Amino acid sequence: MLQEATVIKNTLDMDELKKRAAELGEQAGKGKDTQIKFLLTCLDGGYQGVIDLVSNKHGQDRDDATILAEAYVKAQTTSVIFDAKAPNQRKLISCLRTSIKLGQWPKGGAGEPMATVNSLLNHRQSVRKVTPKLVDDAANVFLKFARAQLRRDTLITGDELKSFALKKQPDLPQLEDVMMSARDAVKRIVDGKAASGTIIDNSPKMKAALQCLNDRLAEIAAAKKSQKVTP
Repeated sequence: MLQEATVIKNTLDMDELKKRAAELGEQAGKGKDTQIKFLLTCLDGGYQGVIDLVSNKHGQDRDDATILAEAYVKAQTTSVIFDAKAPNQRKLISCLRTSIKLGQWPKGGAGEPMATVNSLLNHRQSVRKVTPKLVDDAANVFLKFARAQLRRDTLITGDELKSFALKKQPDLPQLEDVMMSARDAVKRIVDGKAASGTIIDNSPKMKAALQCLNDRLAEIAAAKKSQKVTP
């Protein structure tokens, strides 16, 4: 069972999906995070073959994803005007299409990709209990996986699957980055520009420290340049 979404009845049809979209839209309008539930609803609809990616199915530029997005957006508040070309609503439609496409993905065998999505979201929940700051938003986790899976011919499993649950961590600074920061800090002190110009130390030792840092940075730059030169 997909734990991030309400269970959809097996006798799924377009009317049921529109009803579900409207219910989630109402909840979203009240400040509840319903994005992952909506994505999983469309995943289920695509999996069961109730909705698809056929263009102009409901008129010019109106496919299943557009119809469901409209029901969702309009239910949030009566003052909302649905415009499929507006950036935020165009993004929503695109995400729904990704969900539908993943639901239709035929290469995983029986019960897939539903079982793998279930495993991924269950793993996210487990990690969230231990290290919540490292865990990405559920909708982001699902969409990262969906886009990657749709480029593959086999199911993503193991550690790679689990990695989608985590936020992208910033790269740690390299030696050169740290040294440049130190050089700039020393230079501000020598030039009398540190702490809004309230600190100055242009003593020989500080000047020597600045020169040493500049020399070392020059050596690192030269070493990097030589590594790029091929014989």
